[in-house]
Amino acid sequence: MKNMRNEYFLSAPAAKKTSSGVVYAGPCIFHGFLVGTDGINDPVITIYDHASKAEGQEVVPTSTYDASQLGINGATGMNMFCVNGLYVEITCSGPCEVVLQYNPGYPRYFLGLTSPS
Repeated sequence: MKNMRNEYFLSAPAAKKTSSGVVYAGPCIFHGFLVGTDGINDPVITIYDHASKAEGQEVVPTSTYDASQLGINGATGMNMFCVNGLYVEITCSGPCEVVLQYNPGYPRYFLGLTSPS
């Protein structure tokens, strides 16, 4: 979403993934993610700055999330610029969903419109 000055201020509609794959193919600002599980099987999640795992750099390193915590795992408020897009790798022997929050496009300072202060 954009405000009247054409600036992003909210996340685009969240992308829910239940298996590994491309979240967004293009530059974006990654805000964070939430992980939901069945409460039994611990998922292993890795998030990459690219539209493919093979060429991407890890944005969120490979981590195992404890399904028995009966809450939602993840991290928000990251606001990380991903030049090449987002790809999520999900490994879990049971049901799992990862909800990723991001904005397509470039941050204003990247375009030279403001400083990155």
